[in-house]
Amino acid sequence: MGSAQPEQIARRQLEDVILPFWLENGIDTEHGGFFTCFDNRGRRRLSTDKFTWSQGRFVWLLARAARLAERGLLALDPAALVRHAERGASFLLEHAVGPDGRCAYVLDEKGEPLAGERSVFADAFVAMGLAELTVHTGAPDHLATIDLIVQRIADDVAAGDPPTPPYPLPAGCSGFGARMIVLNARLDQVRAHQAVSGRKPYLDELRAARAAMLAHREDGGLFTETFVADPGMRDTILARHRTPGHALEGTWMALEAGDLLGETGDHADLVAGVSALCAAGWDDEHGGLFRYTGVSGRPYGGPYEDLVRRTWSTKLWWVHTEAAYATRLAAVRYGDAEAAGWFDRIWAYTLRTFPGGADGEEWIQIRDRTGAPLDEVVALPVKDPYHISRNLMQIVALGDHR
Repeated sequence: MGSAQPEQIARRQLEDVILPFWLENGIDTEHGGFFTCFDNRGRRRLSTDKFTWSQGRFVWLLARAARLAERGLLALDPAALVRHAERGASFLLEHAVGPDGRCAYVLDEKGEPLAGERSVFADAFVAMGLAELTVHTGAPDHLATIDLIVQRIADDVAAGDPPTPPYPLPAGCSGFGARMIVLNARLDQVRAHQAVSGRKPYLDELRAARAAMLAHREDGGLFTETFVADPGMRDTILARHRTPGHALEGTWMALEAGDLLGETGDHADLVAGVSALCAAGWDDEHGGLFRYTGVSGRPYGGPYEDLVRRTWSTKLWWVHTEAAYATRLAAVRYGDAEAAGWFDRIWAYTLRTFPGGADGEEWIQIRDRTGAPLDEVVALPVKDPYHISRNLMQIVALGDHR
């Protein structure tokens, strides 16, 4: 792609490849909501089921894209994007959101719930989608629902053993991902209120969520993915494995939350940890970042550990775009030269590996260790554009603020 700046490349990928695919194939103009159950190559729609997790994410990315389009950073129609986002929000509010802030896990094409299980991740993404739409519109309509859902998930995570399908942890184990999603939801909640009234409520809750997530951070910058309560099980795969992409994602959230709070005393340490996380996850033989590292020890058991053992060496699109944004942020906003070098390496790998080209439409979300496409799902049976769209838009916006 020549000497184009990263934000220019990210913008072209969004305008020419990623968003056109989803605007054409992902929007259900008949019943509302979005189709995301496509095969890994984007060539076949496998189901019309609508996982709430992905529905909330789709609202978020449409609203964020509209914000960038209004600023001239994406050549798309912001009014059309907002219409799609608002229709998606209405679909969720009508069919997925319960009166107590708990949300349905999966809906059929018309919006009927299909399963009784629940996930705090799905709930959070509904709140975050509504929050991003609120940031764009400045209208207060969704604030009460956002507050209800976010408090519900925060209470569930604080109480321990929150529901985390599709990969629930064993009882008594505490996951980094649940604490990270609470921080992410709190960030979006505060920004939504700020967009409506200019005030920033829930700062104490944001501060607490940030501290809870950073309790997983270890000396040297790595993060414990799963706290295991039983001291006799600390040598298991569940306790020992690490997830570099998750940790890089959480790091940029902690930086952004610190900026919003005006509390930046730990920023230098967090920024320094970005390169440590990249080094820990990098595959020296084939390039790219492993999905999991530290996959050794005694078995603990359960579907999540099975996932870790089976897929540790795969290369996922979301891991690499989260790493790209975290390293770019550390380099551009905080002047970290080592992170700048890691960005160049990760960005080059990402661009030569994940865009589909002859292998598929749009980007291919999961590949094997060598970079060959794998025809399987990542977590839910969906092809979810959230991470890559979010991270590419973050890179575009970061370039606009330099």
